[in-house]
Amino acid sequence: MIKYYTLLNNLLLKQDLSNIMVNKSLFFLASRFIGRRHQESFIYFTSVVSVIGIALGVASLMLVLGIMNGFSNDLKRKIIGANPHIIIEGNPYIEDYEKISSLTKDLPEITGTGYFAQTQIIYKSSGYMIGGYLRGIEGENEISNLKRFIKKGSIEGLETGGIILGSELANELGVSIGDTIFIIGGLPAREFVCKLVGVVEYGVYNIDVSTGIIDLRDFQEKFFNGRRLANIGITVNDIYHCEKIAEKISNKIPQDLKISTWIKKNKILFAALSLEKRAMLLILTIIILVASFNIASSLMMTVYRKIKEIGVLRALGMTGKQIRAIFLIQGFLLGLRGLLSGLFLGSIIIWVLKKFNLIKLPAYIYSISHLPVELSGMEILMICASVFFMTLIASIFPAFRAGRLEPATALRYE
Repeated sequence: MIKYYTLLNNLLLKQDLSNIMVNKSLFFLASRFIGRRHQESFIYFTSVVSVIGIALGVASLMLVLGIMNGFSNDLKRKIIGANPHIIIEGNPYIEDYEKISSLTKDLPEITGTGYFAQTQIIYKSSGYMIGGYLRGIEGENEISNLKRFIKKGSIEGLETGGIILGSELANELGVSIGDTIFIIGGLPAREFVCKLVGVVEYGVYNIDVSTGIIDLRDFQEKFFNGRRLANIGITVNDIYHCEKIAEKISNKIPQDLKISTWIKKNKILFAALSLEKRAMLLILTIIILVASFNIASSLMMTVYRKIKEIGVLRALGMTGKQIRAIFLIQGFLLGLRGLLSGLFLGSIIIWVLKKFNLIKLPAYIYSISHLPVELSGMEILMICASVFFMTLIASIFPAFRAGRLEPATALRYE
């Protein structure tokens, strides 16, 4: 004990040399107060429990954020791949769609434009009959992404009256490439015959199970009696600024036309995903908060176990402000250890999941065979900032309590 006090005294005597020595002394004392395994096992144990709690909370937060982001981003990519980013619609179609489209060509945000029409129909094969949607598109343009998502067959047969079906729809009808498909639709309802030339898989079940695609001219001939009617699909360079770009487009086209974006059309779905993500974040943040207040209890125990040492420090000339700084630094060191351990553990788990695809998913439900994990650097920074903030809050009261101890009161315990 005498040797310990002598060491503290020597450190304090060096404080007059420079502020750097003072800061080193405070960090040294804070690390000593955390406890050593053999000398102060109880304080050491509570410190380790606090660090483990924060580490597990950080790792869990990283894992849940990564999985939620992975599912959300994968779903966004598939929805965007199956639909234009922005749609200009008539009532229900546009007659002079090529002229309307030319009004938007000077907008640099637009990367592609195409024309399409869509209607509800009934698909019929030799053994099954299913309702769905039929879309007419203008060849392989910027908005269809057919070549990217085609699973079987090719798109060349569209120009000769062929049809492409979603993968789930083709399975439900029990048809394969080269089979004959009957389409029932129009006013009055008529039956048309098409040859299956391709199967497309966007990865979104409700799209793959209901969508068929034919050439736009064929669609206009069968359902519009040859009239040139269609809607306009637009792709942009930044999908998250669709609303602003749509507002610019609305200022250039007739006001009787309707503009919608992929964000509006899927607003309910992504709102539900966002709500679920916020709920999970709240639960895991509470876990980290509990672990942070474990640090508070650990620091309070340290204050009462180190009353004699605090009294000696005050008697040697250390101010209450410096005592408070010691315990704030101690809380910071515990939080830092927990954070670094959690980041390391979470990174290892995420790397293993992405590298080896250990968790398999039923592809017929999720359209992916493994668990998607995506975590951005900004989210990691937010986790770090949250841990430091909660650790600071948890350390304030113990530090304040330690700083108020008077030398005479503390030395009575000697």
